[in-house]
Amino acid sequence: MTTANNESWGFLHPECHGRNALMFFSWDLAKTIEQQFALHAQSSIIVQLHEAQKAVDRLLKQYVQIQANPDAFEGQSIELSLERDDASPDTPVLALKTSPRLEELILEVQAQEREQAARLLN
Repeated sequence: MTTANNESWGFLHPECHGRNALMFFSWDLAKTIEQQFALHAQSSIIVQLHEAQKAVDRLLKQYVQIQANPDAFEGQSIELSLERDDASPDTPVLALKTSPRLEELILEVQAQEREQAARLLN
């Protein structure tokens, strides 16, 4: 995965292993989805969703291949879907269905990061 503006990817970072890999993955996941929707902006929303799903699958596979955190990534999945929001029914909302184990670990690491940031501010 390379980008025109050579943004760095978390999975290329030398410290992308163990607990750190979960934070890098969160950043890469957001970037991957954003890029795919931008790249396919002229396509239908269904094509955008399909291309984003393929990219997310590749990203997850990349984290497994580099053995960033085998317990967290192996056998896990993230499914993208479009859901309707009652507040604006004409605008579908992107939903991520993350396998329970991966979701739990990501949320845990994000909470720890917020706690660390709060301690640094105080």
